[in-house]
Amino acid sequence: MIIPRKVKIMQKLISVFTPTFNRAYILPRCYRALCEQTNKDFIWLIVDDGSTDNTKELVNSWIEENKISIQYIYQMNGGKQRAVNTGVLNCETKYFAFLDSDDYYESTTVEKLILLLDKIEYKPTVAGILARRGTPDRKIIGNSNLPYKEFIANVDDLIRKYNFSGDTCRAYKTEVLANNLYPEIDDKFILESVMLSSIDRDYDLYVINEVFSISEYLADGYTLNSKKLYKNNPLGYALGINQLTIARRGLIRKIKVTIVYTTWCWKHKIKNSFNNSKNKILFLLLFPLSGLCYFLKIPRWIYE
Repeated sequence: MIIPRKVKIMQKLISVFTPTFNRAYILPRCYRALCEQTNKDFIWLIVDDGSTDNTKELVNSWIEENKISIQYIYQMNGGKQRAVNTGVLNCETKYFAFLDSDDYYESTTVEKLILLLDKIEYKPTVAGILARRGTPDRKIIGNSNLPYKEFIANVDDLIRKYNFSGDTCRAYKTEVLANNLYPEIDDKFILESVMLSSIDRDYDLYVINEVFSISEYLADGYTLNSKKLYKNNPLGYALGINQLTIARRGLIRKIKVTIVYTTWCWKHKIKNSFNNSKNKILFLLLFPLSGLCYFLKIPRWIYE
């Protein structure tokens, strides 16, 4: 008698995560770029944060096309941070890459990510990959003056030593993200530093100074509406700035963000700013200077 051999179905290695809210008009570009990937061994994980347009119908039509694997989750509107948490907690793969709905990958991005992830799989101190975002003409957004094209580094070191700046294209070990989820608060916006800077304190990243994704900042996006978002979500902003007060990015930066954190909490009447401060020593040392800045309304944008 012939005993049938069990065939092991290989699980995909990486999920490409896209949070979205009423972005049916721009999602097709993201979809087309993913369909053009040279390596399609990924899951496109979409968390729809309560869209009221035709996003659901659009995604369902793509699922029926079966050109790429798609995991679609709909939830009541709760803000990007809740969409991220939902994505991480429902991720079925070992690695988790971020792709905003107004961005799109280069055709070789997934292929390159998978090759790079193989280099960090057995490095417990490396949390993931940090590549660059670029403009539509493939120019790196931010400071591109890094010492090597590929190397392992801590993000705080990059900022302190090389004045690193600019948007990034990242992929992480899902387990690391699951251990650093965003806190549950009433605000619908939280600075990414609450999650990512927290990870940076404990882990390095494999840095590749090359454009992996393309960004076009839309009128309804977070980037062009940042200050309005901060003011409408004062606790979410405070949590992010508070996290940066303990980042290892140099004393000058620590002083600046501590003053911003303190004056922001005073301006928006956020309670227990000292007790909740992650850098109580600097909070106390800078208390007189923070008071002067508050009196003089510095930085100005906080009081506009």
